[in-house]
Amino acid sequence: MRRLLSALPLGIGILCLILYPSCQEIEDDLPDNEHKTWLQQHVVVINSADPDIPENNFSLLAEKIGDARIVGLGEANHGTTEFWGIRQKISEYLIEEMGFRGILMEAGFPNSLYINEYITKGEGTASTAHQKLGSWRYQEMRDLIDWMREYNIEHAEDGKTPPLSFFGYDCAFHNWTEATNLITDYIQTVDPAEAENIKNRLENYTLDDARYICDFIQSKKDEYILSGSETDYDIISRIAMNLEPNWTLWYNLRNGLPDLDIRDECNLENVNWINENLLDNGKVVIWAHNGHVGNCYLDDAGSTAQMLGSRLKEQYGDDYYVIATEFYSGRFYAWDICEGHTYTFWTHSAALPDETSYAYHFHSAGIPVFFLDLRHTDYTLEAAKWLLGPMKIRFIGALYCPMDDPYYYDTISLPANYDGVIFFDEITQTTPISF
Repeated sequence: MRRLLSALPLGIGILCLILYPSCQEIEDDLPDNEHKTWLQQHVVVINSADPDIPENNFSLLAEKIGDARIVGLGEANHGTTEFWGIRQKISEYLIEEMGFRGILMEAGFPNSLYINEYITKGEGTASTAHQKLGSWRYQEMRDLIDWMREYNIEHAEDGKTPPLSFFGYDCAFHNWTEATNLITDYIQTVDPAEAENIKNRLENYTLDDARYICDFIQSKKDEYILSGSETDYDIISRIAMNLEPNWTLWYNLRNGLPDLDIRDECNLENVNWINENLLDNGKVVIWAHNGHVGNCYLDDAGSTAQMLGSRLKEQYGDDYYVIATEFYSGRFYAWDICEGHTYTFWTHSAALPDETSYAYHFHSAGIPVFFLDLRHTDYTLEAAKWLLGPMKIRFIGALYCPMDDPYYYDTISLPANYDGVIFFDEITQTTPISF
């Protein structure tokens, strides 16, 4: 497992959250835990992860987010219904109540363009746009696409840009087809004489091909803008710029070389470029794994990788507010990589966490779902110092083997890496869909 290396602690405030009542009853038959009472007094209870169930306390979450212009929403694994649901629910609130304009996801930029065209212009269908994404083939992703389209329809104004956009920011796109198709089709339109040359280079492209294509497109900037549009050129140029880091990180990953630092350095550039060029520097929500959005450093094949969230924290400071998710028990989808197993997408049940983990102590509160602000907690108070840890937190990605469950934890200081955390006592697996 790539080990998470704690960043320096975030700024510590002097205010604590106050418990607000909810219709949910707190379980009082749990074993005594020294942190149980403190949690019950300081968390914000969430009714449900279901976006269709109203929340009374999201204004309290918004208060802690404050004036942040970028909100990172993490997930402890990629295959949990509740993680998808709560991120959509929070995103809806940020968009409807706080003026956020974009959702950026851990997904390929070229693949995501079809979803953005659908939700902003109605081009294509939800199904075809979703299929082009090449990943996150869950009903929960389709639900998000449907909501984004409905939101833009309901808030459309003649002559104005649709209020909500969606983009993938990840240079580690698994499927090169859409990237190569978009570049080839564009060159065919603006420079037909070069189309065959570029197409041939894109087929199983090498590092030299990636550099050639990027340099070639940049050298033709003025000519291509005259033949098309500046926006179209900028998008294709951005895709071409991602070819080299994409090739390099996958080559390194296959050969046991560092890849994460390359990936998230490029991803910071992508996030900034998308926001500056396609979203007019608006407020954005970023969806990704806890490790990517956190103020984190990871072991990267013997080197240290600075993750996207840490880079955002350096650039934006308190204008970046990041929330992790964690869970105690339940089921989730991930690729089964146990020795002797075929590489299959499978439903897993994680072993219950022990007393050295944050989840164990969060479970003791007896609250099914809650939000805990970490940025404004007063850690000079003795009762709150336990949160500083370090303790274990789950760090499951797209791959999992239940026989190696301890491997999927990292020991960190939660407040040093995140501004808040949402805890689920029990989770359920996502719902895969086929096309």
